[in-house]
Amino acid sequence: MKEIWAILLSALFVTSSALAENSISLLINPQLNNYSSDTLFAVPDSIIEKPKATSQQIIEFTGANPNQLVDLSYLFSLHNQLSSSRSPDTTFKTNELYLSKSLNNWEIMLGRKIRSWGVGYGFRPLDVVQQYDQQTISRQSDMGKNMVALEYFSGMSSWSLLWVNPAHSKNSKNKNYEVESIVSKYSTSQENYDLHAVFRYNEKNRFQLGLGGINIMSDEVAVHGSLLFSQLYQKQIHQLSGQSSILLAEYLPYKEVDYDFGFQILTGLSWSGLSKNNLIIEYWYNELAYSDKQWDQLFKLAEQQQNLLNNTSLPQSIIHGNIAWTAAATQTQALAQHNLMLQWSYDADYWKPTANILLSPVDKSSMITLSTTRSTHLFKFEAGIRTFNGANDSIYGGLIVSNTVFMTLSGEY
Repeated sequence: MKEIWAILLSALFVTSSALAENSISLLINPQLNNYSSDTLFAVPDSIIEKPKATSQQIIEFTGANPNQLVDLSYLFSLHNQLSSSRSPDTTFKTNELYLSKSLNNWEIMLGRKIRSWGVGYGFRPLDVVQQYDQQTISRQSDMGKNMVALEYFSGMSSWSLLWVNPAHSKNSKNKNYEVESIVSKYSTSQENYDLHAVFRYNEKNRFQLGLGGINIMSDEVAVHGSLLFSQLYQKQIHQLSGQSSILLAEYLPYKEVDYDFGFQILTGLSWSGLSKNNLIIEYWYNELAYSDKQWDQLFKLAEQQQNLLNNTSLPQSIIHGNIAWTAAATQTQALAQHNLMLQWSYDADYWKPTANILLSPVDKSSMITLSTTRSTHLFKFEAGIRTFNGANDSIYGGLIVSNTVFMTLSGEY
């Protein structure tokens, strides 16, 4: 109800001002999916939805209304989702809606805003506010976070203090509620390097400290890296993995488990030459993902559950349901702890081909994305294919989807 009133009031504010600066963007993103029948998580379509074709259409309305008293900024979006396995769905979202006021070198902000921080192309450890998935092929605006922010700017440096999700209760019955946090960031940009430092405190992670930067070595080469330390972190652990006496559960078998002292580390190098070729190499370690042992235990459990289909009188629907619960572990953004990413692109006159390989070095599985992009003053077009490769008991080879063909057409007016 509060959000509805805020939208109505902001709409009145916008329409009443001739100074409002607005733009409309359109995004169309169809995808064709193929699925593997060899994976250990293979179950009938009635148990795990496997749409052959999907398409999302998004209209975004972005604007800013400068005012002597306070500035209003907003980003509303209308999402239409089509799928071969379900009825069409249309939703309205308020991605951003905030008031801001500048006083000399200070700025104060109140409302919902997108805040994407960090250093990295494939992964950003310092992105403690949004935690945006850098590997997504869905080119849409993120959902902002509710916050109160105070920022100070001095030359090439800035300091920010954020109170994120201030209205959420610690005793919320919703397990997916947004955690209330105090976040601070300092950044400075010099001639040959940038430095970033972040601090975050909340009830789930306690203290988080991060440091990152970019060092420009020459006109062609730059190195970057970042490190985030968390006093506490959580994983959703399958309660039946790691043992063989009980293979089936009566209800969702995951439990959130706390761990002490977690690290996320990224280091990378980028090269851009006069030949229009561009290379990015990154390695990162994410302790918040499942360890190799935890993945092995999940794959072993899935294999044992598959074997029950031919060796028990239990209804297959119960076994398939449990396999689907085990497969739910693959729905996380951070799949592997050890990651190596290689990306090549070529800046042609009209088209920009790109090849991206994300490798899990431990089990030698990979996610390969081949795409090409063309941009004009009216639209941006991208088309490509993403494949998941490896053995059926590997992180990427074990996924249900085997490849995805995608296209994105977007324009702003």
